[in-house]
Amino acid sequence: MGKEKGKKEKREKKENYSRRTRERQTGGTALCLLRGMGIAFAITCIIFIGFGMILTYTAASEESLPLVSLICTALSAAAAGYDWAACKRKRGLLWGALAGLVYTALLYVITSLAADSFVLHASGLMTLAVALAAGVIGGILGVNRR
Repeated sequence: MGKEKGKKEKREKKENYSRRTRERQTGGTALCLLRGMGIAFAITCIIFIGFGMILTYTAASEESLPLVSLICTALSAAAAGYDWAACKRKRGLLWGALAGLVYTALLYVITSLAADSFVLHASGLMTLAVALAAGVIGGILGVNRR
């Protein structure tokens, strides 16, 4: 029994050291969460720039914009949820949902400032639902990564 206790203490000490090292490398929780949002908005920019190029140089229709927007939201929120949960290494559902919520809130504020109106439509609620679901999935995957 003494050997098992010694092994457990050694493992916990190693995990604590790994966590402290990871926090030092990432600059702590705030920078880790900021990095996740940065990655999410970088994905958003890349997708929309690519879609804009497709619209400009091909005969593609703008009718597919709402679908591309939802897919972009899902991918970005999932990436943020993954990064946030991987940073915290626990409570993937919670961190993923929070990442999706924060991503959607920031996206709403940016979009509203650009449009000069703060009106929430049904499409905004759909975006929120997609972001929350994708963030949760990303959080689950992030907390369980190896």
